[in-house]
Amino acid sequence: MVAMVAVQDNPLAGLPIIRPETHGRHSLSERAGLKFRDQLRRQRELGAKLTADFALDGHLRMSPAEVLAWHYDPTLWRRPVQTPPSGVWRTWFLLGGRGAGKTYAGSIAVIEEAQADPEARILIVGPTDSEIRKTQLEGPSGILSLAPPWFRPVHRRSKRTLDFPNGAKAFYVPAQNPDKLRGYNVSLVWADEIVAWKKSPEEVYRECRRVARIQTSRMRAQGLPARLIITTTPNPNPLFREILSDRDGLVLACSSTFDNAANLDGKYIAYARRLQNTTIGRREFHGELLFLEDACLYGKVDWNASRVESVEAIAPREGKPLFDKLVVSVDPATGEKKDSDLHGIVVEGIREEADGLLHTYVLQDASLRSPEPTTWAQAAVDALHRWEHLAPKRKAFIFAETNTGGSLVKNVIRSVDGKVKVKGMRAMQSKAERAAPVSAMAEARLVHMVGKHHRLEEQLAKFTGQDGGHGRDDRADAFAWPIYLYVCPKRQNAGVAGRPAEAQEDEDDE
Repeated sequence: MVAMVAVQDNPLAGLPIIRPETHGRHSLSERAGLKFRDQLRRQRELGAKLTADFALDGHLRMSPAEVLAWHYDPTLWRRPVQTPPSGVWRTWFLLGGRGAGKTYAGSIAVIEEAQADPEARILIVGPTDSEIRKTQLEGPSGILSLAPPWFRPVHRRSKRTLDFPNGAKAFYVPAQNPDKLRGYNVSLVWADEIVAWKKSPEEVYRECRRVARIQTSRMRAQGLPARLIITTTPNPNPLFREILSDRDGLVLACSSTFDNAANLDGKYIAYARRLQNTTIGRREFHGELLFLEDACLYGKVDWNASRVESVEAIAPREGKPLFDKLVVSVDPATGEKKDSDLHGIVVEGIREEADGLLHTYVLQDASLRSPEPTTWAQAAVDALHRWEHLAPKRKAFIFAETNTGGSLVKNVIRSVDGKVKVKGMRAMQSKAERAAPVSAMAEARLVHMVGKHHRLEEQLAKFTGQDGGHGRDDRADAFAWPIYLYVCPKRQNAGVAGRPAEAQEDEDDE
């Protein structure tokens, strides 16, 4: 029986939900392995010989054909949370942390549906065309990688289709234009990482609902409706509320990053454990859908808990500079009027500490308001010269957001000092998207204010990242950029939702 959530004023209240705590954490093969391990331990303790069911080296005796069948049998490998609900359902909504195995669950569900029904017509929807191919189709947990050799579909790239050997067919369409979904007529939709759908996500979702409208002969015989599978990292936005409001045949499943730790990088798991109890960590790693969040992204950060009194209080490192990287981050204001935003200028040092994680030290807030570009450029250059001795020469530089002025921003800095190293990037994501992982690191005490930066801290306390939100964002955005780019993990095991924007940072300028 599926557990029921019953929390007052909670959008999840009363919904059936599958959790590891109620349905088990291990796959059949994991349970068999644990059982065999216990049996082996007991026999060794008793000094008994191994039973005839097992080879002396601890492996099952199987023929090559049996090994192949065993390898491609998903019922042996997927965890209960990764298994589609039993009975009749319309929507399977799988919420998972980064690297929890959501893509694996979706791919296997598609393969099984195609195997069971030659008439199946399946629509695969992902954030972009390239993400569908890289993740849902060709990635290590994609359909083409997981389908057994005897049932591997033919991928017709030009037609964006997968043709299965028995006649079942899958189509794939990016979630970038709802009109592109019109005309499809399918029995199953797999929608992946809806958190990363950027253009009209609610309308794309509605089209997914509209095109899921046919019943095959098998489905009619078994009383099955057209169905929708959603696999995603959670986010408390309007689309998630809309999905939860349609409760007819809706079943939730929740899984965390840590449920799949055996298949993930140890450093990544260490990072996730450090952040797991933060607001963002609960969502990004535990897969919790939290609707009652503080609108101020840094609202739960206790800066005093991680504050360092002075640079001198940071432990020196024998034979190494104080920091691995020194960044003067510049967020130029968009206007030259008197009441325009400040030019955000924040200096940060980054280094790996004894816990194996990268820590950031905020050294200076040099933000200022000036109508003259050379004034803020001079302030940035002065800040670099003040602090650059604390990092290797090639790792001390100015970073500038180039949305305002493009290459002119870097040229203004070079007009002040042509020898300084300058990097730039055009932001392709919102300020809130940059700030979210940074706030999680700050909550986890991986970001340290060196001394007190009153105006910066006041702005961070009010920062929402949204248009019309409280407070300005000049200092806050300059503060977030270095941490977002150089400290937040480069999304190994992060999935689509966790990857940085498509824009690439400039090459190092010598």
